[in-house]
Amino acid sequence: MDPASEKAGMDPATLVSQARQQLEALLSQPTETVSRFERTDDGWLMHLDVLEHSAIPRTHDLIARYEVALDPQGGLRRWKRTSRGQRGQLLDET
Repeated sequence: MDPASEKAGMDPATLVSQARQQLEALLSQPTETVSRFERTDDGWLMHLDVLEHSAIPRTHDLIARYEVALDPQGGLRRWKRTSRGQRGQLLDET
């Protein structure tokens, strides 16, 4: 990878976009927000909130939080659901 590509891969907006696309492809569900983003020793870690079930009224939507780990270039290393709750309720952090 050339230095210009490597720099582009470390841009937070690009990393978040890559993580969202990869997780949405695996889950077939839309991501809504990013609630955590940090650099780690071996890449990146973020929490993405995913709409798992749409309801009427929207306050009854089911939202899940997923922890997503990326390698330094933005490739998905692992993911797991860490919590779930109705929209507007504070999701427990684990």
